[in-house]
Amino acid sequence: MTLYADLTQRLALREVRPGSISTKTDKGKKYLYAVHKDGQARVQTYLGPAKDPQVQAEAEQVRRAEAEAKELRSIVSVLKQAKIPAPTLVQGRILEVIANAGLFDRGLTLVGTVAYQTYACVVGAHLGAAAYVTNDVDLSVAEFVASEDEEDIGVILKRADPKFEPHWHANDKLPRIFKTPSFQVDVVTRFGRGRKSPVLVEDLGCAAAALTYQEYLVEETIEVGALYGAGVLVRVPGPARFAIHKLLVAQQRGPTELAKRQKDLRQAKELMDILIETDDAAFQDYLDDARGRGRSWKTAINASLREIGREARQGRLPLPVKPPTQKETTASRTKGQRRK
Repeated sequence: MTLYADLTQRLALREVRPGSISTKTDKGKKYLYAVHKDGQARVQTYLGPAKDPQVQAEAEQVRRAEAEAKELRSIVSVLKQAKIPAPTLVQGRILEVIANAGLFDRGLTLVGTVAYQTYACVVGAHLGAAAYVTNDVDLSVAEFVASEDEEDIGVILKRADPKFEPHWHANDKLPRIFKTPSFQVDVVTRFGRGRKSPVLVEDLGCAAAALTYQEYLVEETIEVGALYGAGVLVRVPGPARFAIHKLLVAQQRGPTELAKRQKDLRQAKELMDILIETDDAAFQDYLDDARGRGRSWKTAINASLREIGREARQGRLPLPVKPPTQKETTASRTKGQRRK
């Protein structure tokens, strides 16, 4: 946890992207370029004339950032050897290009199983459900605020894998799913006025599927380090909200989604157990807040808690019934005989 906290803090404080410096000569004059890794792509950025002191200073910053990245890669390697969950190669590349584009900084949130994998060092416990294999990445734009010169998300994803292509539904004006032959990125959001879905996100050149309870999930987010490369700083929901959101959505799963329902409940149960153990009162506050948002919320939460064998009111295991002692048993028999 100490190593992970150090990794996350250093990623949050990093101001210059790591990379290498290349020199090009044109008409007898030398110019410096910074070369950065971005998914599968190599992005070259012009710095300026090699003799310019300011350009030399910028180049030195890039070199120092690369030296630090080497240290961070060692930390990531140690954490992965300790069996801390990490994204796959494809997932890591996707997170890297999104982070490099600044989308997490502007409110885009990683949700779903890949987000769950980041919680082990946040809550201080090994989470078995983090081992679930998933061939998709879910991104919420419910709290995203675009910049003036935002790139289309389809262009960004192609730097992770050139095979990414938009997938259109019959009536879509913009795509909400991006696919390779073996992987998928889904864009989701909350319902707005009129509860229409999908919702257009023109700044990113995509649409987003509106989902129930999505606004609750991303109301409170945290920055965490995903264990890929030198570490990738991503935005995910707070663990308590993630757990309660899973309690809610599990009750929306139909008969054909039994596996997803079981995964929802297992992830909720694992997080709940450690959150109740570490700060019971705080988790109870989260439960009370969610239940207070409407009867349907309360009904769904309580149904899921009962389904995983938890007390509906507080989310704890029911108090065990202690077997009577021999003295209590003898006294009970004697009392019964007297009544006869």
